[in-house]
Amino acid sequence: MLAKPYITLKAHGLQIFNLSDIARVFAQFTKNGDVILLSGRVGAGKTEFARLVIKAKAIIKNLDIEEVSSPTFSLVQTYEFQCCKISHIDLYRVNSEVELFELGIPDNFFDQITLLEWPEILETKNLSRYVFIKIKEAKKLEDQRDFTIEFFGDSWDDLNRALLGSKYFISEKK
Repeated sequence: MLAKPYITLKAHGLQIFNLSDIARVFAQFTKNGDVILLSGRVGAGKTEFARLVIKAKAIIKNLDIEEVSSPTFSLVQTYEFQCCKISHIDLYRVNSEVELFELGIPDNFFDQITLLEWPEILETKNLSRYVFIKIKEAKKLEDQRDFTIEFFGDSWDDLNRALLGSKYFISEKK
């Protein structure tokens, strides 16, 4: 990453069941054009967190979604809501940024909410505004996670305030 985040939030030892609270905040405060990058090892909780955000958005909009599938093999799963569209993208099987552009994936970032797993091959210099979430298994207990959320670009104030208000996060201003 070339730019430095303007604010960083951290949470240590989050219980797995608390992820749904955080996902509800993201569902409430994200809109078309928002890009959420999810980074972490296999099994860290990236897919589960994305699923929880999508399910929370459906609940907020009074929609019934039976299943939120993992995009590991299809690369992209898209969910249409009246107010927005959410694409859940998994780049685990994509080998290069060139392949990413050949698939046309970045072309859609601006007219949808994007939840993107394995963003390490993506050149974030092409993004002016995004949130980068690092999820790690907590060292002591396997049912806990450490979260680092970095905000890049502007207009994240409402999401930032809501996450701080959730009492799970502390702020590290840069």
